[in-house]
Amino acid sequence: MLLYYTDVSKLDINQAHHAVSLERLEKTARYIHQKDKKLSIGAELLLKYSLNQIGISNPVFDHDKYGKPFLGNHPHVHFNLSHSEDYVACAVTDSPVGVDIEHIQDAELDIARHYFFGSEYKHIQNSPRQERAFFQFWVLKESYMKMTGLGFRMALDEFSIDINNSSRDKGARIRVKTRNENTGGLELADKQPEFGVWSVAGDEYMLAVCSEGKINQEANSKPNSKPNSKPNLISLDDLLRETERETMEIKSQHQRGI
Repeated sequence: MLLYYTDVSKLDINQAHHAVSLERLEKTARYIHQKDKKLSIGAELLLKYSLNQIGISNPVFDHDKYGKPFLGNHPHVHFNLSHSEDYVACAVTDSPVGVDIEHIQDAELDIARHYFFGSEYKHIQNSPRQERAFFQFWVLKESYMKMTGLGFRMALDEFSIDINNSSRDKGARIRVKTRNENTGGLELADKQPEFGVWSVAGDEYMLAVCSEGKINQEANSKPNSKPNSKPNLISLDDLLRETERETMEIKSQHQRGI
């Protein structure tokens, strides 16, 4: 799996607009605030950067019946995007995947009390850092919802996240419970997805990924690349440099009639 995030707060939209799709530009034009424009353009730049790492330089984007985007010309490659405040995140792998990044700020714990499961809310209450715990559950839940392809079409009472911190040597074990259609209760799903969750950007953001496949391996990555289970920060300079190089290469191929 490729898992990247980057700070787009200093992104020059005029410098980057040539590197994104017409659809993205049209979508961005509808935004009022510059921050939203930067996040939207930055998300596609990071996606193209990620795809280029596995040799995909000509992505053709399409959408499924729920509106989740996918690669029409590379259906075996799955990706997902997220953004919050100044950062965007991208996950690319060979299985259905969801990613979420959130800026850690003052949390309304009443949200957890009203919309999270009792076990989740209790976990947050018992945590010495309640705001951090709140956003940990938030990104884990949203990454799962996005992985399924339903997003917020999935009711929050249809599943819960279980975090078991008893295994100190291996870290927390994260599992999902889903509703049993026969009993109406929540039970551990027979087929468990894999989860990963990290605090990033100086502990100011929480990032989570959920996938049907392994998250600690790079799928279809470059030769001799090492497996990586942690999100990698990509500098804005590297992102733009790679995008510019790819754009020039595509123009060169068109000029040569390739």
